[in-house]
This record gives sequence, structure tokens and C-alpha cells, in this order.
Amino acid sequence: MLAALLGCLGLGGTAQALGPLSLDDRSPQAQRLGSHGEYWLDPGGRATAEEVHGNARIRWQPTAADQVYPLGDGRALWIRFTVAPRPGQAHWYIEIPFANLDRATLYSRDATGRWQAQSAGDHIAVADWPVPGRQPVLPLPPSGAAPTEHLLRIEHAFATSVPVLLTGEHQLLRRERLVAMGLGVYFGLTLLGIVVALAAAAWMRDAASALFALPVLLLALSASSFAGVNGLLLWPRHPAWNDVSAFALPVLALVTMLLFVAQATAFGARAPHLRGLPWALALAGVALSGVLAFLPDDTAAHATAAVCAALLAACIGVPAWAWWRGGDRHALGLLLGMVCLAGPGVTHLLRLIGWLPTGLVSRFVLLAGAALQLAVVLVTLIWRGRDRSLTRQRLRGLDRVDPATGLATPAAVREQLRRMTARAQHQRHAYAVLLIEVANLGEVRRRLGRRAALELPLRLASRLLARMREIDAVGRLGDTRFVMLMDGPLTPEAATRQARQVLAACQRPIDGRPGSWTPQVRMALGLLPRDGLDPDQVLDKLAIQLDTVAPGDERALFQLA
Repeated sequence: MLAALLGCLGLGGTAQALGPLSLDDRSPQAQRLGSHGEYWLDPGGRATAEEVHGNARIRWQPTAADQVYPLGDGRALWIRFTVAPRPGQAHWYIEIPFANLDRATLYSRDATGRWQAQSAGDHIAVADWPVPGRQPVLPLPPSGAAPTEHLLRIEHAFATSVPVLLTGEHQLLRRERLVAMGLGVYFGLTLLGIVVALAAAAWMRDAASALFALPVLLLALSASSFAGVNGLLLWPRHPAWNDVSAFALPVLALVTMLLFVAQATAFGARAPHLRGLPWALALAGVALSGVLAFLPDDTAAHATAAVCAALLAACIGVPAWAWWRGGDRHALGLLLGMVCLAGPGVTHLLRLIGWLPTGLVSRFVLLAGAALQLAVVLVTLIWRGRDRSLTRQRLRGLDRVDPATGLATPAAVREQLRRMTARAQHQRHAYAVLLIEVANLGEVRRRLGRRAALELPLRLASRLLARMREIDAVGRLGDTRFVMLMDGPLTPEAATRQARQVLAACQRPIDGRPGSWTPQVRMALGLLPRDGLDPDQVLDKLAIQLDTVAPGDERALFQLA
């Protein structure tokens, strides 16, 4: 009765026996089952190997490479194939390069004709697999003199493809060495990225760089889960967590990545009305991670795909908005990094819901995307940190450099005066102080506007810098007053001559500007130690000299009496 029921529930056309599959251990590559097998979907998932093999009414269909099977809802996939007699004593295996497969069971007949089962998958502790490894590997029993039929039963919570390889021992070892090398490169880059991010955070005092280390670590654990390394090395005896972590780790990685980009772009400050969006998505991701263990696997897969898609979109949208609307040039680098991650990430989500097959190479595309994203974001963080460091240096220099003209501030001028005085006393020579005042700045502001009044001091500062020697210094003491410190040794005649040259340079007309824009300056010259030993007192005397110029006095250069 059960056999008849199984036959009625079969799918497709009539069964067609396939020829035995010949295995060649001299080939450098494993052999894909491809179209060399047949499959049948058991709707209830209750059929045994004896019932499946002995039921002639089951309508087997040929397998195909990258075919997506509608698993889930209790269905089980049966694949049958026949292997030709194998010469020699080489060991052969059925390998399924899908680390997160729920369960795969290989049925083979022993010498007495009874079916013997070997199982591996996420629902079984890796330590209890026939061949503990990153992904299910099931040994084929030794070959007899006649072709041998095998049955492979697949259980999974949602639709997926099942890539099946028949691989020799040497082929398996060679491929594992290559995979180990690739994973080692990725994990090495990840460790380097975490160290660089933390070092940059400490050196540049940047919270965003420190925050980036967490999503990098979680992405590495996610990639390690996809590659089957976590179940092999981290929790080989905890199949339940190994199964749940394949969903939880990517969600938590994207949650922390979203919080990182929100922090790095100052999204809350740039978009106050949207500042709660990243936090809402992050809370949804954390909540989903907390309940995954209590959800059926198919529900967990679709919920994970939906939340991860929303988080990926937000990880792209936040830096895109900060760059396009907020004017943050560093956000462009973060946007490129998120796109590098989202491209392979979307293909993984489509595989998660059964829209794309699980390919042999596609699993490692996500590793390449994560590595590229890591490099792009690290370069952006270093660029961002350098700019922030330069900004802090400029801010620290505001007490010494006038931000409008780039000249020394009054405090820096007085400090330079004290150094010049000490050097002059030690070397017994004279130096000069030239105080300069722009007399027509107010008139320029009234006649030509505020912009012209802001440009005139810049023009004057440029001319003073052009006339100063390497040993001199120029500073700004106020809106209309500047000072030039002319280091010695200087004679009174040399100081006067140099002051007149500076005066002539300052009074030249400005090219392309009306005559009323020409600086009208008055200067007061003092020679130390002739006019005093205290530089602050000499500077005050020069200021008084300019403040007490009589109306109608057309002289431009004054000297202390």
C-alpha cells in the first residue's frame, strides 16, 4: 500500500535507468554528478531506502547541474546514481560543497545486501560525521565487481540546489589545501583590518574606526560559517548553534555595519528627522537574532533574508545620502565599500530563499566582496582620519596663526619679540619693529562693501610676506594693524631703507581694482635697543605714535624720537 502511494506521489515522466558513472582518480578535478543521476521528491519525507529502491512506480527524473529543488515543508530529496567498478584501492567520497545543508544521508549496500547509512549536515554534530570537515563528505564503500547503486537522501528547510561531487582522496586533499589558503588570506586580511581599525581609533581618537572592528569580526565569523569552518573548529559538538549561527551572524554583522556607517557619516546630525531609522533597523535585527532559535528553519531563512535586505539597503542609503545631500566627501568611500559588500550579499540572500543555486564558486564570492569592502573602508577611514587630524592641528594653531590672513597672532608676535630681544642682547646687535596700519579700511568698507574690506587685508598680508626676509616675521595685531619684525644686525639707515621699501610695496595699486581700493598705510619704525630695551613697551610706543598722528599729516613713515 505504501509503495503504491509513493508511486502515485512521484513527479515527472517515466523512469529511465542511467548508465554507471566511471570515476578516474587521475583527473585533477572532482567529477560533478550533474545529469548522471536521478531524483525523486518524497512529499512526506517518511520513505525509507528499502521502500524507495523497491518501488518500481516511482517516477524518477534526471538530475541537472545547479537545479533548485523545492525542499521544505517536510519534503525529502532522493538522488540515486550508479558507480562503475573502480580499479585499485583508491578511496572515493561523495562531497556536497554546501556547508549549511541540514542533513545528507548516503545509503549503500553492504556485503549482505542491507542498506547502510552515513549522515552529515548542520543537524548533526560535526564531530559525529563520518569524515569531520567543513562540509558534508561521505565515504563511498569499496567497489565490487559489478556496478553499485547508491541512494542519497537530502533534507533541508527551504528550496535549494544540491551540488554533488564524486571526489577521490587526492582530489579532496588538493582542493582543501587551496580552500585553506584562500580562507587564510581572507582571515589574515580581516585580522589586519581589525588591528588597523583599532590602532587608528586610538591614534586619531575616532569612535567610528573603533566601531568598524566589530562588523569586520562578525563578517569574518559569518564567512567562516558559510565556509563550514565554525562547525569544524569553534563548535563541533553543538549542531543546534551551528545551524542558528548561519542566520544570526550575518544579521548581527549588518546591524553593526549600519551603526558604523551612521556614526562615520554623522547621520543623526545631518538628518535629524531620520536619526531613528538606523536604530530601528538595528533593533529589528537584534530582535530577530534573539528569536531565530525558536523559529522553523524556513521561516528563519525568509525572515533573515528580508531583514538583511533592509539592512543592506540602509548601509548603502546612509552614506549615499550623506554624500549626495550632506556634502560628506568621505561618505563616497563608505558607499563604494558598502556596494562591494552588497553585490555578493544579494546573491547569498537570493540563494537563501531558493531563487539562485548554490554554486561551487559563488560561496567564495562573498569572501572576495567582504575583503574588497574591508580594503575600501579602511582606506576611507585613514583618509577621513588624516583630514580630521589636520583639522585639529589647524584648530590648535588658531592661537598662533590668524585664520583670515595666515599671519602670526599677537601672542605669537610677542613671543617672537622676546626671542629676538634675547638673541640681540646675546649677540649685541640691533633689530627693528615696523608697525603698519591700514588707514582707509573703513572707507573701503563704506564705498565698496564688506567683501572688499575682507580682501584688502589679505592683499596687504601677501605684500608683507613677499617683502620679508627669511629671518623676519610678520603678524597681525588687529583688524587694521600689522607688524613686521626685522631681525638684525641692522643699522638705523638699513632699517629705514628697508621700511621705505616695504611702504612702497604696500602702496602699489592693486591690479584690476579701482584706485580707491589701493591700501593707504602708515608705518611707525622702532629700533631696539636704541628706542628701548623692553619690546612690549616699544610696541606700545609705536601704537601711540600712529594713534596720535595729527589730522592733515600726510607722512606715511614715522620713527620714534
